[in-house]
Amino acid sequence: MVKQEINEEMKKLVIARIDANMPAGIKMSIGGSGTLSKEEMIQHVKKGDKQGIQIVEMHMNFIRAITSGELIKELNKV
Repeated sequence: MVKQEINEEMKKLVIARIDANMPAGIKMSIGGSGTLSKEEMIQHVKKGDKQGIQIVEMHMNFIRAITSGELIKELNKV
């Protein structure tokens, strides 16, 4: 995958997705950096640090897969 620059609109979109879809008590593991709470994920996205960039890229890849129809194609293979 080609690395892209993360802009403020992308950060806002990802923060909104995390806020709307992730329960407060859940923690997620991203890469080898341990587990992150919802609030920690949002802070990393806001900072735009390495973990924040990974989080944004994951969400953007998912959004692209949905909008392109690629996700449905893959799900239909199962």
